[in-house]
Amino acid sequence: MSETVTTTKRAYVRTLKTYVVSQTGEEDRLVRAYTPAGALGHCMPQLQVRLASHDDIIELMAGGCPVETVGLPEAVPADEPAGLTD
Repeated sequence: MSETVTTTKRAYVRTLKTYVVSQTGEEDRLVRAYTPAGALGHCMPQLQVRLASHDDIIELMAGGCPVETVGLPEAVPADEPAGLTD
C-alpha cells in the first residue's frame, strides 16, 4: 500500500514496509509502517520522552542511572568535544 502526499514543492509517495520489532525476552512482532520509528512507536506506546530537568538528572544519577549518549563513540568522554582536533 502506498500513499501520495502533496506538498507545496512536490508530490512524493510513502510506501508501507514490513518491519520486525524485537524486544529482549519478548516475541518478535511484524509491523507494517511507513518508517522504523513508526513501527517502534506502534509497539511501545507506553514509552515517553521529555527533556530532563535539573531535578530529574540529580535524582536519577543519585539512584545509579547512567547517562546514555546517542551518536557519539563510547570512547569520547562527555566533557571533551567530539571529532574536533587542534
